[in-house]
Amino acid sequence: MWDNDKIEKLLREHEDEAYREFHGGLTKTSYSRIGVRVPVLRKIAKEIVKSDEWEEFLSVRPIVFYEHAMLAGIISATVKEPYEEKIKRLKAFSEDIDDWAVCDITCSSLKCKDGRLLADMCGFAVSEDIWLARMGIVVLLGNFAYGEYLDVLRETVNGVVAKDYYIDMALGWLICTLESHSKGAGIELMKTAKISQTVKKMAASKMRDSYRVSVDIKKQAAELAKV
Repeated sequence: MWDNDKIEKLLREHEDEAYREFHGGLTKTSYSRIGVRVPVLRKIAKEIVKSDEWEEFLSVRPIVFYEHAMLAGIISATVKEPYEEKIKRLKAFSEDIDDWAVCDITCSSLKCKDGRLLADMCGFAVSEDIWLARMGIVVLLGNFAYGEYLDVLRETVNGVVAKDYYIDMALGWLICTLESHSKGAGIELMKTAKISQTVKKMAASKMRDSYRVSVDIKKQAAELAKV
């Protein structure tokens, strides 16, 4: 039977103090940290899903450890269940997120080909809740950052209301990914979407560091990012 003691014992078996200290400087979670590397967490999550005890695991509250939250996110994203249940589960899990890394590992773990995903993630993206909105944006950039979706992405970006550094960063990342997949599309979004100069600067910065964006596009992005 899963409970917090069992979860902590499992995590302690994979504790890496050096990693805890390193990763602790990258995130600002309020959860306590043990220090378990992401590949190990993915392996543990896979084993929990295969054991058919995942619902019991996900029901354990309160979440005390950062790595518990990471596991819950991976399991919520990867477990096979009806699409409607998946979307409800992800929306509910967003309430347990207080950190960009937990949000992003959840999003990167989601493998979904359902045609309704685009509309639902656009809906997430325009939420007033910071982490639900970031979840929507990150899933969009991971699955729909292509020129064919430019109009939908522009409409969604224009509707983003959550205000936070991590929202701005996600939008900048979305624009850069769009440009890397479809030349000119990211620049078009920078020109026509209702985004702040902060987002433009973040997009330009990410493009500058990308090997998949041309020098010419990088120059255009830098010009658009100027105040």
